[in-house]
Amino acid sequence: MTGLQLRAVSFCFFLNMLDGVDVLSISFAAPILSREWHIDPTTLGVLTPAALAGMMAGSTLIAPLGDTIGRRRVLMVSLLLIAVGMLGVLLAGSVSSLFALRLVTGLGLGGVVPTMAAFAAELSPERRRSFAVTAVSAGYPLGATLTGIAALWMLPRLGWQSLFVLGGALSLLSVPLVRTLLPESPDFLLSRQPAGALERLNAFLRALGQADLEALPPKPAADRNSSRVAEMVTGLVGLFSAKLRGPTLLLWIAFAMSLATQYFLQLWTPQLGSLAGLSDSQASWAGTILNLGLFVGNMSVGWLADQHGLRRVIATYLGVGALLLLLFSYLHGMAALLSGLGAIGIMQGGFIGLYAVGARIYPTAIRMTGIGWAAGIGRLGSILGPYLAGFLVARHVEMAGTFLAFAVPLALASLAVASMRSPELAAPSGAAPRTARARG
Repeated sequence: MTGLQLRAVSFCFFLNMLDGVDVLSISFAAPILSREWHIDPTTLGVLTPAALAGMMAGSTLIAPLGDTIGRRRVLMVSLLLIAVGMLGVLLAGSVSSLFALRLVTGLGLGGVVPTMAAFAAELSPERRRSFAVTAVSAGYPLGATLTGIAALWMLPRLGWQSLFVLGGALSLLSVPLVRTLLPESPDFLLSRQPAGALERLNAFLRALGQADLEALPPKPAADRNSSRVAEMVTGLVGLFSAKLRGPTLLLWIAFAMSLATQYFLQLWTPQLGSLAGLSDSQASWAGTILNLGLFVGNMSVGWLADQHGLRRVIATYLGVGALLLLLFSYLHGMAALLSGLGAIGIMQGGFIGLYAVGARIYPTAIRMTGIGWAAGIGRLGSILGPYLAGFLVARHVEMAGTFLAFAVPLALASLAVASMRSPELAAPSGAAPRTARARG
């Protein structure tokens, strides 16, 4: 990893930290918001995943544009959308207006998350690609953890809107930093060859200490003559080619099932703790410990996958996570509860390796489309999971019983990953098949 690569990957990590602030602000604000606005659990179950519905649209409509107009442009537009949605809560005076603003925020987040995964994969050495993708994505739970800590001080003093203002301001300030700190993806420059591609690619190569290219390789005629809409349609069709159809469908299932569990855990743990009799401070700590576990899981799964293969490691993490959810009802006492949440978070954190799966199995020309659609379809789970939790809470199902119900989707996610048979996922990164190295 050169200085340029470390700087770019570190900045991507920071942007994913902001995602944790942007998504989880509503979770930590929920106990106070529900009291001030007199929102019942069922309504809160609809309001809470509003950003996730936006993320689904952003992942399937905005993120694929990165394959045609560039990763960096998509990222800047997405950050502007997040800033508008987050700062707009200062003007929100009803549940419907807050719902609309959360949709806008989610639209931007849907463009950011797959773009970060693609950047991390394409700016990193092949043998460290899985770790780079998951390490960058680990910024999300760390941001969520820091949001929980900040909430302990900010919410009682500054009100529930303060977390949204923090996330929106940081997102807005990040837009000019993208142009300064992130080079355009070299894979995109070689594949699409926009104006000035050779000069920009050579600048990147010089930063890596490599020789300049005298000329770009010939661009396929189909790429020269296709419109952007046609290219997006072609990319989507490519996900269902004979080689990619099975992995694509299994990846969609794994995303949907694991995201249903993850967003239930992240968005409802503080509220469930509050309903179970914990103080606001204890409920915030429950969510914070969970997100700290997710951070540890995110950081470790990529490193282990580089040693043992993505499929084996991710399936194990998710399978053990399902088992821990089954055992959660046996935990008693605050210390045991927090320890259990931390362990569940670590295993659930293995989900983040699914972004590395997408970066591995999809070629450059459709990588953003593949990752974006997998994450977008996965948002169906992230929407239904919190809504199901609200449904269960409204019917007075206890915290342990709600955790028990979500062991099922996590187990299904583990089975979906274990069923993938792509050679890129079985071998350690350093021993990846030659065909995978040529593509990626």
